[in-house]
Amino acid sequence: MPHIRNMCRDGTVDPVPLVTSRCGYRFQSTGLQPRASAPISGDLPLWRQHQRHPSHPHSVLHSASNVAYDLEELWHAWQADPSSIDELWGSFFGSLDANGSTSAVAANQTIQETMQLLHLVTDFQIHGHTMAKLDPLGLNIPGDIDLSLYHFTEADLDRKFFLGFSATSGFLSDYSPVIVTLGEILRKLRQAYCGGIGYKFAHIPDRDKCEWLRDRIETGKPHDDYNKNCRLVVLESLIRTTLFENFFAATCLSSKRCGIDGGETLIPGVEALTAELGVHNVVIGTSHRGSLNLMANVLHRPISQITSELTVGPRPVQVANGQGPIFTGTGELYFQQGVSSDRPTQGGKNVHLSLVAHPCHHESVDPVVMGKTHAKQFYSGDVGKTRTISVLVHGDGAFTGQGVVYETLNLSALKNYTTGGTVHIVVNNRVAATADQSAGRSSRYCTHIARALGAPVFHVSGDDVEAVVRVFKLAAEWLQAFHSGTTNLWWLI
Repeated sequence: MPHIRNMCRDGTVDPVPLVTSRCGYRFQSTGLQPRASAPISGDLPLWRQHQRHPSHPHSVLHSASNVAYDLEELWHAWQADPSSIDELWGSFFGSLDANGSTSAVAANQTIQETMQLLHLVTDFQIHGHTMAKLDPLGLNIPGDIDLSLYHFTEADLDRKFFLGFSATSGFLSDYSPVIVTLGEILRKLRQAYCGGIGYKFAHIPDRDKCEWLRDRIETGKPHDDYNKNCRLVVLESLIRTTLFENFFAATCLSSKRCGIDGGETLIPGVEALTAELGVHNVVIGTSHRGSLNLMANVLHRPISQITSELTVGPRPVQVANGQGPIFTGTGELYFQQGVSSDRPTQGGKNVHLSLVAHPCHHESVDPVVMGKTHAKQFYSGDVGKTRTISVLVHGDGAFTGQGVVYETLNLSALKNYTTGGTVHIVVNNRVAATADQSAGRSSRYCTHIARALGAPVFHVSGDDVEAVVRVFKLAAEWLQAFHSGTTNLWWLI
């Protein structure tokens, strides 16, 4: 391991082992506290993560201040004699003098303030979802960040700080302006992590996947993707979905239809997903909620058939020897039947969509969908698992309450069972089985099970249709980029 020379407080020089990583420069010294191996619980809100006093020996800021002290000594040693420190550190400090404005800001910005700023950005990346506006009902009002936990005050909002590290992604990359005020940094962090979408990806062990997500979340332009034509397509889909629900709610009062009221944005999202995937076959499995709307607006099943079965029921096809009518079908309810169709995409290609028939028992369709997808991939020679994918729509209560869900997920990464990634959509209307979520599960989110598989979790408010469509497009990009691994995506209304 290469060494650097560090100026000690008594004037002597000690060798310090240098540790380099893709995210920047770090070093270890005997003055540092051991780094805790267990991460801070993601269930706590951001403002509760650091209620311990910053000077506490186990506080992250305490360790950061030690690092800051040693780095500042290293900085002064480099200023006195650039050859007295390691070449890598010399290059790093030299980059701060690339231009006059950067040098002036860096000179006034202490290393400790830099560490506190990096700590602030990291906390938004890990815990920003706790402050996202995800509840359309307004029952849970998220709080705001406390700047004093990072030793900043309101007076620091107009101060300029140096950012820009070419070896990392997102806000800390050199693609962003390297000189930014603290107020602008907070505004961008809130826009990226505390808007209508909450992201959970810090539990993913793959660094490349995390940086891929950070780059799209932090440096992307979420509002530039929606031109007039895109908005018209989404609006048309939303109108069709709403009119479908309103029509059957008014005309089929005595029929059980398992509507999607409150989650109408599911349909524009699924349509955007199937259009962006660029695959040949999509196998869909769904619970009761919204199944009729999926049949009509996504798979284009004739509404006349749905209306007939809702009002009259399955019709007999013949009478055998006067013994009575013979009915066709699976014997299940009308909203549990399967249907398939070929649908053109906006790119001019056709994609085959198939909705698997599901029984009354929630979530039992999950392994069937995975098996059908795997079979299609096997018999079509889809070795790379890029031409056929699966999509599963869950209810929040059944997703956490049915053991078959975890059993299916546990098979998803095994060689003989994997499908190259499944998009899991959890529609949460907060009234699963008439029980409040606090009485139905022990975890903060119904999607906590995804953390066991290292799958990213995207929470989105169902009232923000543009955010919903953006999440589904991001899910499609994820599948295209990492189709060889377990790529389970989650959506929360």
